Amino acid sequence: MEAERIAQVADELKVGFCGLNLAILPLADPRQPLMAIYRDLYEQTVYSPLVVYRNDGTPHSAERLTDIFAKASSTPGAGLGEDLLNFAAMHGATRLGDAIERAGLRDRTNPLLEFVRHFRNACAHGNRWHFRNGEPRQPAALRGITLTAALHGSKASGGVVGAGDYLDMLDDVAALFRP
Repeated sequence: MEAERIAQVADELKVGFCGLNLAILPLADPRQPLMAIYRDLYEQTVYSPLVVYRNDGTPHSAERLTDIFAKASSTPGAGLGEDLLNFAAMHGATRLGDAIERAGLRDRTNPLLEFVRHFRNACAHGNRWHFRNGEPRQPAALRGITLTAALHGSKASGGVVGAGDYLDMLDDVAALFRP
């Protein structure tokens, strides 16, 4: 994968993360007309099941749409918003870090790329920073966040790295690799 494609991946991850952020708000608010969207676009009623498909193409029908919306609106904010956003950031960091590595564009002398590498590792391994044996050996930083051994064991996404920090990382990586 070339540098320009990594910039594109970072941009796409940002759009997806922002879209998820926008989608969570109406899902958690029962006053929002989400059922109207399903009724108008998909001709589904309040009694229709959410249909999710298996890899073999067969449907797995779950609960009725109204039951899902009711449960979502009564789920505490951390369970719905924070967890989903942290999961999206963890997935994005893992995907981006892997893409940089596969492309052979890792640069240990670049503090941003070292930050991405460590963030990717934390997200892929329980969402906790893991620094042992002198790690981080090279400067690893994202704007105002500098990784140090003192962070070992602390939460990465939703802890040291907030949603806005994750978006900053995506912007900075895209800028670094954009021609």
